[in-house]
Amino acid sequence: MTRTHTMLLAFLGLAFATGCSSASNVYNLPGTVSDGTSQAQFISSATGLDAPKVHPINASAYDLWYFDVVSTDSNASVVVIFYDTAPGTFPFVAPSNSTLSASLTVSFPNGTLSTIALEAEPAPNATIVSEGNGSSGNWHGSGFSWTYNAFSGAYDVSIDSPRLGVKGQIHFQPTGPPRYPCGPAVAGQNMEIVPNAGYSNPLPDAISTVDLLIGGTKLAFVGAGYADQGWGPQPFASAVGSWYWGHGRVGPFSVVWFDILTPSGVEYVSAYVAKDDVVLINSCDLARSKVRPTGGNAAYPPHVSADKPSGYHITMDLGVEGVLDMNVSVVAPFISIPQYMRAVGNIHGSIIPPTGPAGPVMDGVALLEQFTLEP
Repeated sequence: MTRTHTMLLAFLGLAFATGCSSASNVYNLPGTVSDGTSQAQFISSATGLDAPKVHPINASAYDLWYFDVVSTDSNASVVVIFYDTAPGTFPFVAPSNSTLSASLTVSFPNGTLSTIALEAEPAPNATIVSEGNGSSGNWHGSGFSWTYNAFSGAYDVSIDSPRLGVKGQIHFQPTGPPRYPCGPAVAGQNMEIVPNAGYSNPLPDAISTVDLLIGGTKLAFVGAGYADQGWGPQPFASAVGSWYWGHGRVGPFSVVWFDILTPSGVEYVSAYVAKDDVVLINSCDLARSKVRPTGGNAAYPPHVSADKPSGYHITMDLGVEGVLDMNVSVVAPFISIPQYMRAVGNIHGSIIPPTGPAGPVMDGVALLEQFTLEP
C-alpha cells in the first residue's frame, strides 16, 4: 500500500478549521515500510510547507514533525515529535512494528519533578491534511494529533493517552512568517539544510501555552514555541555528522540557528532573526552566521567521546542593524547521551553596530540540541 494524495475539502477525525474555501491535500500514511524507491522533495511549491515530503517511506527514508515550547520564566519545556520513519533511519526512535510513532518529553519547573520521556502507542496508520502552508495530522490510535487553523495560522497539539496517563493541549500562536532554511516560504526555494536532508519551519517562534496533565501532575506554562519538519531519502546519519541547533528569544528578537557538519566535514548554516514580526535575516550564508561551543568541553568539531559543552557563542549578521552577538549557557540538560544533548538555555546577547560600541545586554531563553554522530 502506498500513500494516497487526493484533493478533498474535509478531514474526518481531526478538528479542522471550517469555512475555508481553499482545497486541502490529504495524505494517508500506511505505517508500513515500502520496498519501492523513495522520492524526496527538496524544491518548494507554492503551498504544502509542512506536508509529507518523502513518498513512499522505504527502508532508508524518514519524515518527522517536531513541536516544542520552552518556558520564558522557568526550566519547564515540552517536546512532541511525530515520526514516519523506517527502523534505524533517524537516531533514537524507539523500535516499533509501525513506521508511525510519537514521543513526548517534558522537563518540569525547578523544585517539582525531573524530566519524563514517553513513547506513544505506535499508530497503524495516520492522516495528514495540508492546507496552504499549514497542516493537521492524526496518528490514529496513539492519542497524538495536531491541528492547523488556516485563518489564524495557529497550531494545536493534542494528547489523550490513557496508556501514558497524559491528557491536554499545547497551543502555538505564530509571531512571524513560516520559512525554509535559506529563504521565505515561497515556491522555488531550496529546502535542503544539508545535502539529502530537508527542513521546513512553519513556526520559527510562537506565543505558546502548555496545559497538560501527566500522571496526575499538572504542567502549565507560557513560553516560546517552535515547530519544524525534517526529512530525507537516506538515513539522517548519512547526511549529518554533527549539528548545533536552537531557538529562542533574546530581548525583542526571535532567533533560530543551525551550524552543521556533514560526515565529510563540510559546514552548513541556517540563521533566522526577526524583530517585531519583521524578518531581519533568513540565510544559509556561512559569512553571516557561526555557532561554536564555549566554556568547559568546547572542542570543535565535536566528537562522541567528548563531554558536552557548557555553552555556545553565536553570531548573526543582521546587515545595517549590526551583528547579533549571543552567548548561550546550558542551564538544564534534560537529555544527555554521548551522541545527543537537548537542553534549556539562557541567552545573553547584544547588538554590535557597524560603528560605535555594543548595545545593552539583552536576556532570553532557548531550547537547544547537539547531535554528535561522528566517532
